[in-house]
Amino acid sequence: MHVRAINRPLGSVAAVLGLLVALVMCGPASGIAHAAAAAPAGDALSIGDPDALGQIDLYVDPLCPYSGEFVRTHGEQISKRIETGALRVNLRFVDFLDKYSASGTYDSRAIYAAYVVADQSRSSDVAWRFIESIYARDTQPEEGGPTDLSNDQLADIANRVGAPQLAQDLIRIGLPIGFDPRVIAVNNLDALHRFPEPGVPRVVINDQPVDEDSDWLAQLPG
Repeated sequence: MHVRAINRPLGSVAAVLGLLVALVMCGPASGIAHAAAAAPAGDALSIGDPDALGQIDLYVDPLCPYSGEFVRTHGEQISKRIETGALRVNLRFVDFLDKYSASGTYDSRAIYAAYVVADQSRSSDVAWRFIESIYARDTQPEEGGPTDLSNDQLADIANRVGAPQLAQDLIRIGLPIGFDPRVIAVNNLDALHRFPEPGVPRVVINDQPVDEDSDWLAQLPG
C-alpha cells in the first residue's frame, strides 16, 4: 500500500509504535483460521480445519458485486461446513477493482483487514463472519460508487464479529503491518491466471475450477 508522507501528531506515532511492539510480542497467530505470510507462490487466507475432507480455493475481490453475490448465496452453507470441520476454505483475494473504489484503495484495505482479523482472532468463526459482513448487501460498497468503507468502518465490523482489540487497532491505523495486501493480490492474480477464465468469483476443487453456479458443494465430502 502506498502511504503518503504526512506530519503525524506524536500521539499517532506513539500509537503506531505501540501496535508494532504488540505485534512483535504476540507474533502472527497460529490456529485454525490464519493468514499466511506473503509468498511468491501466492497467499491464501485459510479458514477451517486443515484436516477437513472438503477443501476449496476461493478467489474473490472485495469490491466485486459477483463475489458479494456468491458469498451471500453460499455463505451460510460454507459457515455450517466450517463449523462442523467438514470444509476448509483457502480464500485468495485479488484486487481487480481497487482503482474503481471511491478511495482507490478499498480492495487493499479490505484484504488487509481480513488477514488481520483471521491472524489475530485465531478463529475460523470470527474470520468467516468478517468475510460475510464485508460482503453483506447493505455493507459492500458499489463498484464505481461515491463511497466505500473507511478504516474505522472496517474496524467497527471487526469489533462486531468479535475480533481482538489489536486487530481493530491495526485496521484503524491503516498501515500494512505484517501483511502486504498488494503483494498478496498480485500473487493470487498470478495463480488465478493458470485457469482458462481468470475471473472472480472462482471456486477451485482439487486444482480444477468448477462452475460456481453449479451445486459445487455436492462435489465435496461431508
